[in-house]
Amino acid sequence: MISADCMTSENVILFITYTMNNPIVGGAFMRAFRLATEMSRRGWRPIICNSGPMLADPKIAAAEESIKFIRLVRERPELTVDVAAAEFAAMNPDIIVMGEGPISPMRLYYDAARRLPQPFIVLDQFYNDRLLPEKAGVDLVLLYALSTFWRNDLLLRSPYEVTPPFIETVVSKQDLPIPIEWRDVPWLTFVAYDTYVLKKGLDLLARLAQPDLVKIVMCRNPAVCLREAGAMGIAMEKFVCLPLQLDPVVFGFFSASAVSLVSNGFLQIMDCLALGSPVIALQRSASVGMNELNIDSRFFSYVSFGESVERQLERINDWLGSDVFSPSMRMSLTTERHGAVHCANRVEAIHRRYLWRQSRRLRWARSTKGAWGFLSGSIRGLVQGARRAIRPE
Repeated sequence: MISADCMTSENVILFITYTMNNPIVGGAFMRAFRLATEMSRRGWRPIICNSGPMLADPKIAAAEESIKFIRLVRERPELTVDVAAAEFAAMNPDIIVMGEGPISPMRLYYDAARRLPQPFIVLDQFYNDRLLPEKAGVDLVLLYALSTFWRNDLLLRSPYEVTPPFIETVVSKQDLPIPIEWRDVPWLTFVAYDTYVLKKGLDLLARLAQPDLVKIVMCRNPAVCLREAGAMGIAMEKFVCLPLQLDPVVFGFFSASAVSLVSNGFLQIMDCLALGSPVIALQRSASVGMNELNIDSRFFSYVSFGESVERQLERINDWLGSDVFSPSMRMSLTTERHGAVHCANRVEAIHRRYLWRQSRRLRWARSTKGAWGFLSGSIRGLVQGARRAIRPE
């Protein structure tokens, strides 16, 4: 159920998202969270209604005073589209944002949100123009994409629009928490949100014959990481394991790295590429994440999907030996920034348009009522006058 303390009548932006725990899936939530953070900075009151476990991440913990988090409970016998719509309406939202197009477990909430009269916006990712999310009843679909890779192929019609990655601030290499003597040698950054991905990535690093390469790992439990790395025989001389970091620091590491290892989620992959780092995408399970079937082949030179460990090692060595990005592409990638600001601007524009239309309808209703009142009075006057004229003396 939804608690009364989240109800407000001004500047409310309602996000509806989901997460999974095994394996960890949080792209839709994180995209919504980053936009919610920007909307909060602008004076809005963000509410994130999430189905699934709350992610243990330092930036989420830091936002608890500015963003309201509500857990959606799907396992309720009384839950219907009507019930969910009434609960969303009770929060008096001015804008409703779905963190992703409707996957099966979220369809009920998606349909409930579309029933409300307020503008309905969907955040999603752009795979290609054949895999667009549905648009019926949607005011705006903001698609996470890298225009650098698509150039003139992005021919989208309303309500679809492309937004760059939500990269707002990037910590410079010299300000990252790494020994100064390591700054002039190649880096590899590995981010692991769950144990399965951590072990897969460490196994890859244990087989990598690059003694001068600095290996930086960010995960939930650095002590476990160090123990696992030692057991696998990874040399510790240029190996560092950090707890999960805030976005600007993570983006700084991606930007400073010759190669990045992440789970096979769209957001992390696009963020790495936007920051000029080719990617080894580690599979989380057979049914979760991206693969070569739903990403365009133009990315294959820069991203490894579902390849053997031997092929992954070849890719890393190739990328360490030469820059896969041309100078012009690197220059273009530097413009792939500030997606949260872009999306917030579009959300506010949609909100202004909605308010203008509501005001116009109200003025029309008032003028119609006034005109009808005048016409009714005139007719009554004519009828009364006619009655007096024919009344017998």
